[in-house]
Amino acid sequence: MVRYRLGFRYSILVVTGVSLFAGCAYFNTFYNCQTYFRQGIKQVTHDTLKVGGQNFDKTIEKATSVIVKYPRSRYVDDALFMMGASYYYIGDYLRALEKLDYLSFNYPESKFYDDALYYKGLAYYKLQRWGQAVVAFREAVTYPRFRQKALIGLSYVYYQESDYASLTEIAGELLQRGLGKKEKRSLLFLLGEAQFNQEQYAEANETFMELLGLTQVPGEQRTLKLKIAETYLAMGEYETCRTFLSGEVDVEFKKILADLNVRVGDTVAAKETYLDVATHSITDVAAHAFWDLAEIYRTQDSVTLAIAYYDSAVSRAPLSEHGIQAKKMADVLRRIDILAQETDDPDRAQFLLAEIYFIDFNEPQRAAREYEKVYELYPQSEWAPKALYAHLWIAWKIFNDDSSAYRLRQQLSVRYPDSEYARSAILTENAEDMEPE
Repeated sequence: MVRYRLGFRYSILVVTGVSLFAGCAYFNTFYNCQTYFRQGIKQVTHDTLKVGGQNFDKTIEKATSVIVKYPRSRYVDDALFMMGASYYYIGDYLRALEKLDYLSFNYPESKFYDDALYYKGLAYYKLQRWGQAVVAFREAVTYPRFRQKALIGLSYVYYQESDYASLTEIAGELLQRGLGKKEKRSLLFLLGEAQFNQEQYAEANETFMELLGLTQVPGEQRTLKLKIAETYLAMGEYETCRTFLSGEVDVEFKKILADLNVRVGDTVAAKETYLDVATHSITDVAAHAFWDLAEIYRTQDSVTLAIAYYDSAVSRAPLSEHGIQAKKMADVLRRIDILAQETDDPDRAQFLLAEIYFIDFNEPQRAAREYEKVYELYPQSEWAPKALYAHLWIAWKIFNDDSSAYRLRQQLSVRYPDSEYARSAILTENAEDMEPE
């Protein structure tokens, strides 16, 4: 009997010891998970991880242990949130959404439900899933703790979607709140960009000016001054722009001055300034300046010089936006140069030249003049009726000049009555709309 009791007491002690050990291991695992997560958060600025994510990797490892080994634990939702947020910070947005969605669906009463909504909005934003980001942020807005942060998130989404009306509405509400300096600067910059994109240049100028007064960082001040100069240029306030840029030696400021000289018709000064910028700047800016130089010479029909400057843009930054476009333009101009020297089939060459101005350069006015040369200089050519029809189409569809279109259609019918182009003009569904009143 005594032996039985001793055995029973020993069994209780063993079971109790195992339970205590398991509980100790469980709390240690969860405690370590929290510790790594908090250390990781210290390396985050404005919801962005600035340095290595080792702490978040360890958070994921410990959170997984909590969920797998202790699925009935009251801290599973805590572990799910920390795991989802950690995946977000290390850039694995799909896994972040997987964990946060699981938390939201299975633990709607969790104290981390609103956190999960906000981080889902961030993850959708990073994945450029704008609609889903809006839904997540909109629900997060309903929670007081996340209202301001979620509204800021929404403002970024609306900017990316070009929904400037919604952005402006949210910005108005946020700017009435006690925003921190960094948040206010970020929001004002978004608002200024949105206003500029909508061609609300006066409003953009005012916003950027206000932002300039709040900014002390030299790099940010330089960016804002460039934006302000661009608003003056866009508004046509050239002398104000010139005064504003007075004393600035930065090559990008000089480039704006060159753009200004183009606007006021001083191409000589513009050429000098663009060349100065191109030879004293970094690759992308140099490529842009060479591009602008080439454009001036192209409009002046200086094909050889235009090609040379397009080639210079390509050599400075072949993979930049202007480098890629410059290569295309140089190739087109070389085709023009070849066509201009064509002697065997000058009518065909003239027609192809008109096509280049119409299709490659998108210059319908110049294209119309070149098409006209085909049927006036080479009236017997097989290309003449086609050129006359192209001229008619430009007058009708692009310039909405019914009178000129009617006149050209009459010429086409008289000069080339048996051509497919004359028949096409006559049978055009809306041909009667070209009749002059």
